[in-house]
Amino acid sequence: MIPQKVKNGILMLKVQGGKLFGGGIMYMVLAMLMFIIATPAIGTAADIGAVLENVRFVSYTPRSFSVVNGRTLPATSAGITKDLELLHRDFNGIIIYSCSNGLEHLPGIAEKLHYKAVILGIWDPKSESEIQTAIRLVRQFPKTIAAVSIGNEGIYARRYRLEDVQNTVHRLRKELPSAPLTTSEPFFLYLKPEYTAFFGQMDLLLPNIHPIFEKWFKPADISNAVAFVLNVSHDLEARYPDKPLLVKETGLPSGPASHGFTPERQSAFWAAVLKQITPSRKFTVSCFEAFDEPWKPAVIKEDYPGNHEQEGFWGFYTTDGRPKPVISAIRSFRKSR
Repeated sequence: MIPQKVKNGILMLKVQGGKLFGGGIMYMVLAMLMFIIATPAIGTAADIGAVLENVRFVSYTPRSFSVVNGRTLPATSAGITKDLELLHRDFNGIIIYSCSNGLEHLPGIAEKLHYKAVILGIWDPKSESEIQTAIRLVRQFPKTIAAVSIGNEGIYARRYRLEDVQNTVHRLRKELPSAPLTTSEPFFLYLKPEYTAFFGQMDLLLPNIHPIFEKWFKPADISNAVAFVLNVSHDLEARYPDKPLLVKETGLPSGPASHGFTPERQSAFWAAVLKQITPSRKFTVSCFEAFDEPWKPAVIKEDYPGNHEQEGFWGFYTTDGRPKPVISAIRSFRKSR
């Protein structure tokens, strides 16, 4: 039996003399080979639905990373390892915003700790070094990296142009033809007709849906906040019916109390959201986010003028690794299912 060619993911074989060449052992080996070739890796467009259905994602920035007064302190391998060991009790998937400044170590650490999936981030679609790193990591960890997200809210914040994302998408399609590609922006851009074709070229929708930035929002009104997230998600599903949808960011911060945010309200929001969502091949929600980031309000202010104290309190864990009430709510919910 001589391998002839691969067609539609199936090994086509030439049979010599009307018999399978090589006997039973050769047949078994080739049968296994055909199964391997026909079975997609986790990081393929054909399998992204299975990832959404079976992986519990959390959006993550390492505690060892920070940006203070314009100076970036890169994440450390030891810090990432400690974070992922803590998070692994409740999550088996990680979404990151960049693959530079220490985060290039994350896919290898996640794979070693047996995480099911990582959605790799490229913070700056114009960064040649970050693009090259993403290509290297996807090739090195094809079973763990489920998708690549090119940018986060940079079009809305005008840190880069739509064309910059498109250029990187086109390049990665050539370099990484099996890797699902996406980008992440505030939900309302996805609903604007002029952006439909742009988001429609992605393999996965990865929007941010934050009720706290709506004019009607009140921290005590949990039910309206939850309904908003679900209604927007349904609108996105209707606009892009053939696209899997993973909400990358949503939720309530746990503080500051002076703004009406409390750990109890954060917990109530997530308990209500998870109660109404059954992860499927078409739709699920990532928990946002892993840890508090006290340095973040000053950085956010550069793109979005105003008071952003709440941006330091999104975490499900404090900076010293203490779980907030939301963690107990998530665990109780999962036990009940």
